[in-house]
Amino acid sequence: MRKSCLVIGDLNVDIVLNELKDYPELGKEIVAGSHFLDIGGSGGIFSAVLSGLGINTYIISKIGSDFLGKFLINKLKSYDVNINKLIIEDNKETGITINLSYREDKYQISSLGLVNSLNIDEVVFKNIKDIGHVHFTSYYMMNNLKKDYVKLIDNIKKVYKNATFSLDTNDDPENRWGDEIYNILNNIDILFINKKEALKITKESDTSDALNKLKREVKTVVIKLGSKGYIARDGDSYYSGDSLSANFKDSTGAGDNFDAGFIYGYMNNLDIEKSLKIANVVGTKSVEFPGGVGNKEKFSELKKLVRDVD
Repeated sequence: MRKSCLVIGDLNVDIVLNELKDYPELGKEIVAGSHFLDIGGSGGIFSAVLSGLGINTYIISKIGSDFLGKFLINKLKSYDVNINKLIIEDNKETGITINLSYREDKYQISSLGLVNSLNIDEVVFKNIKDIGHVHFTSYYMMNNLKKDYVKLIDNIKKVYKNATFSLDTNDDPENRWGDEIYNILNNIDILFINKKEALKITKESDTSDALNKLKREVKTVVIKLGSKGYIARDGDSYYSGDSLSANFKDSTGAGDNFDAGFIYGYMNNLDIEKSLKIANVVGTKSVEFPGGVGNKEKFSELKKLVRDVD
């Protein structure tokens, strides 16, 4: 039986404002050329993309029973994400992120109270069939889960002995970048981070030095460099890849798409090099569509592109 992926992390609604020509300034109104409402949160985007690529995917997160929560449920179902373990709280507000999207980067403003409150007792996984991989997202936002990640990993391993684990730390809104993250790094198999996160976590000034430091903690480390591609270490093996050409529209969720592409290859028992190439293709295709997940057309194109990766 094909293995499933369990995603534990953030899920919210993304409002993406793009085609912006000016930058935010207090007291000044700026105008977007277009807007888009989509699945948001690193966990939400990753789940929808991985499921859209063909991997059976479950998500555990917290949303409200409000209009936005119902929107997320319908959208996740449309990508065949299994939501049986999703925690839906009555009379609570689903989290939201406003993305001001520019070609070079984005501003993000989030209100994620429910996501922050997710705790280990609410992560119910024992009757999910054949978990082969677990992906954690947004470590720094999961305030009530931080201290229990290692315990959670141990609990999952007792039930699914051969399960592997990955983490995308995402940004630290408090800009603390505490050393406690090293407690979880020793317990995961794959680490996804971007350049800023790598330098902040390791306290290094050079990306290569950061990669080498992190590979002493985690077997497989992938540092996403945006328009400059990626670098990675898997044990003693080093990999790098350049960015691919794209008809740019929006960078929201591009890193989560990259992660999903890699895990798709990984769960299909492809080698690290090919999994990285698939990740690069999926991440690149992401920026050609507004929103982190995109639409059915995107996945139709992706499936052909992924098949053609050598």
